[in-house]
Amino acid sequence: MALFSKKTTLVHNITYMAIMTAINLIFIVLDTYVPFLMVLLILLLPFVSAVVSYFCQKRYYIIYAVASIGLCMIFNIADTIFYIVPALCSGFVIGLLLDKKIHPFWMILSSTLIEVALTYAFISLINLMTNTDMVETFLTIFHLNEFAFKEELMHLFILFIALTQCSITHFVLLTEIKKLGVETDTRVNSFTPYVIGLFACLVVATVLAFTYRPMSLSFVALSFYFAIFLLIDIILAKRTFAYVLLGITMVSSFIVFVIFFTKIDKPMGFMLFGLFPLAIGITSFIKNILLSKQINN
Repeated sequence: MALFSKKTTLVHNITYMAIMTAINLIFIVLDTYVPFLMVLLILLLPFVSAVVSYFCQKRYYIIYAVASIGLCMIFNIADTIFYIVPALCSGFVIGLLLDKKIHPFWMILSSTLIEVALTYAFISLINLMTNTDMVETFLTIFHLNEFAFKEELMHLFILFIALTQCSITHFVLLTEIKKLGVETDTRVNSFTPYVIGLFACLVVATVLAFTYRPMSLSFVALSFYFAIFLLIDIILAKRTFAYVLLGITMVSSFIVFVIFFTKIDKPMGFMLFGLFPLAIGITSFIKNILLSKQINN
């Protein structure tokens, strides 16, 4: 039975899911007794579930999920809720979106947001059920419990881990299914949703800066996800006017950043990093408007 291949029979599905359930169990055992491996294990967890979701038949996924949760809870209830359950959910979504051949950008983003949302939900649940503060546990492991801006850092860490998890899972799976002759749709019909997404992140970050400061930097960080994609498009467009415009907007952003960074109290000074994705977003917006006019003419 090939590791990366569609499972069509009941025996193959059950056998494959049993192997992956055992891997989840090994991860939890290692996390329980070898805590310093935690981050590495966290990054790999969604991949295990995504593999099951994509290569096994969807109607059997509930068996895999229930078995993984039940067995892992024997060793560590809090870690099972905090790590395994979100990974099971995001892994299922990844496999589902791969089947639908959604653009990788949106696959990664949607699964990341699901992972983040579940992580926040389960932090509160674990605190209620086991009186275990998962946030303090993380901070203590990395010796950051006395860090002045630990709340902002924790929100960034949750986003970074989720985005890294989902990115690794997607890229590995996309590589493997491509070997099987399965192609995903990487065409972009319009860059407008990407530009809107970038601007929306910065607007939300600005609003949060005045309402709930600790989470504002997370949306600035998320805007870089959109910005990197748009920057690649600008570079690949090979248009001189786009390069010039990008240079002007980036230099202007850098000047503003240097002038005001030391004048704004930390950590809110880090909000100014949003100027750089903003510059890329403006450049992409203008570039696409000018190119569309050239095409129409």
